[in-house]
Amino acid sequence: MRRENTKEIPLGKIKVGGKNPIWVEAMGRENPAKIRESIREIREAQEEGCEIFRLAVPDEESLFGLSQIKKQVDLPLIADVHFNLELGIKAAQLGIDAVRVNPGTAGNKEKLEELIKVLHDKNLALRIGANTGSLPLHYREKNRVEALFDSVEELISITEKNNFRNIILSAKSTDIEETIAIYDKLSRAFSYPLHVGLTEAGEGEEGIVKSSIALGIILREGIGNNIRVSLTAPDPVSETRVAWSILEALKLRSKGLEIISCPTCARRKGDVVALTRDFKRKVKERKIKIVGKVAIMGCEVNGPGEAREADWGLAFAPRGKALLFSRGERIKMVKQEEAEEELIRLITKEMEEKKP
Repeated sequence: MRRENTKEIPLGKIKVGGKNPIWVEAMGRENPAKIRESIREIREAQEEGCEIFRLAVPDEESLFGLSQIKKQVDLPLIADVHFNLELGIKAAQLGIDAVRVNPGTAGNKEKLEELIKVLHDKNLALRIGANTGSLPLHYREKNRVEALFDSVEELISITEKNNFRNIILSAKSTDIEETIAIYDKLSRAFSYPLHVGLTEAGEGEEGIVKSSIALGIILREGIGNNIRVSLTAPDPVSETRVAWSILEALKLRSKGLEIISCPTCARRKGDVVALTRDFKRKVKERKIKIVGKVAIMGCEVNGPGEAREADWGLAFAPRGKALLFSRGERIKMVKQEEAEEELIRLITKEMEEKKP
């Protein structure tokens, strides 16, 4: 089922599924018991564009922290519990927006039904999140895609028998092809919204590439209502940034300027790499909020010709000059050392003009 046809599920101040945006989720590294540290990383991720935040709840001590964090942040929060469903029940009683349960570590049915009752009474959500690394024992001899599907279906049947349908589904593998296959299967079988991701993708470039391929293909097929990029990183900021890059590249979401730049070659007349990096930094620091495409090009070949579709841009020119252009039209020639600020001035002027 395509994303816009899925059910709408309440999650704090937002709804997941249907015609709602594809939300960006990240997960904390800190134990919620470390209240100050947890709030800091939530706010840093939120500043980068995170819209849903998940926290592991490993023990009783973390529950108190969770209750304090909930009072101080305005993002929808998901409590991630394993083995001990009592922690999930208590998290729900505290009013956490959703509880994530893994079919492979869900524990006994009675506790699961108790959790479902609390979620139902408080109109909260349940995330059923299966994972190839923790499949239920009775499914481990099966094909892994089939095992993931069956484990999710088993928990759905329990929730539906208890008249509870505030459900978001996920089923992740470390393998790209398995991940694509299971989400295709889930989307065809159920009308519940899907949280999409590739689990344990890895660190740095490897994790970014694998996640981008898997999520890109799935999202391009019209599947997925919120995403998380799982990177081995010290904080959730980088995974939030990558998630947005994927959505913007697919033109599924936009949170501001899209910056395109040439790869540089022997024709370049200036330092494209340094200027592009510095421009990105200044856009963030100055909170330049306008939707559009900016081109930074190394020579007259790439700009404004090849960058004609850009809303604003600059192209380095001979003799220490740079050409400013907008939507294929030449604006003026400036000194290279003034080009970046001139470009920013061009963009912010239009931003101010568009303000209501």
